[in-house]
Amino acid sequence: MQALHCVIRRLLLLRYPSMDAHDLRFRALNATVKEVSSFVLSHFLDPNFTKKTKEDGSVVTTIDCEAEEMAKGLILSQFPSDSFLGEESGEVKGTSDFRWIVDPIDGTASFARGIPLFGTQVGLECCGEPIAGAIDMPAVNESIAAMNGEGAFHNGEPCSMSAHSTLDRLMVSTTSYDYYMQTGTSELHQLLATSGVSTRGYSDCFGLMLLCTGRIDAVVEPLLHPWDIIPWIPIIHESGGQFSSIAEGGFASNQKVHGLLYDVLNANITN
Repeated sequence: MQALHCVIRRLLLLRYPSMDAHDLRFRALNATVKEVSSFVLSHFLDPNFTKKTKEDGSVVTTIDCEAEEMAKGLILSQFPSDSFLGEESGEVKGTSDFRWIVDPIDGTASFARGIPLFGTQVGLECCGEPIAGAIDMPAVNESIAAMNGEGAFHNGEPCSMSAHSTLDRLMVSTTSYDYYMQTGTSELHQLLATSGVSTRGYSDCFGLMLLCTGRIDAVVEPLLHPWDIIPWIPIIHESGGQFSSIAEGGFASNQKVHGLLYDVLNANITN
C-alpha cells in the first residue's frame, strides 16, 4: 500500500507543480473557511448589517463584502502570486497555476432572513482544474472538505453518498423554480417533477451538503456560478459522486443513478 501511495504521489508530481504546494494550500483553505465562517456567524441575526438587491436579483449584505475581503486578505497574504475569484469583488489575476474561488456566504437570502442554512465556500484550482474545496455551515455546525485523491470528510469523519440506484428511491434537491424561469428551462423542471423522484427545495449549499453525506440522493440546479459549484467539485467526486453540466448549471448524484438522471434530463444537457 505504501509503495502504491508513492507511485501515485510521483504521478501527481508530474501532473502538478508541487504536492507540497497543494498540502500547504489545503491547510490554508481549511483555516480560511473556519475563520471567515466564524466571522459570518458572529453577525448572524445582527440587525445592524445592511442588504441590497444586485442587478441579477440576488441579495448581498455588508457582511458578504466584509467576509470576502477577509478571505482575500488571508489567502493572498500567504500566496501573493495566486489568483483569487470572489462573488462580490471579482477576480484578482495572479502569476501562479493556482486560483482560489470564494463565496463568503452561500445562501445570503437565508442569512438575511435569519434562516441558518448558509455557508462559507472556498475552492482551489490548479491549472484550471478544481483540486480542493471546503465548506463550513456554522449555524448548523456542519463542515465538509476534500482534496483530490484524499477522500471527503464531514465534521472530520469520512463521508460518502447514498447507494440508491433507482429513480423511485431518490430524493432530489432543487433550489427554486425561479432559476428554471431565469434560464428558460421550465420544461426541465417538468421533466424532473414527472420522473418519479421526490423533490425538495433546499438551497445549493445545504443541498450539496446533504448529498455528499448521503442524506439525499441528487441535486439539480439549472443556474450555478463558479463560486457556487467549484468548491464542491472535489467533494462531490471524493464522496463517490459525479457532476454534469446542464442549462447554465448542473446536476450531481451518486454514480449509480447519474446515468438515469442524465437520461431524464437529456433534452437539456449542454455538455
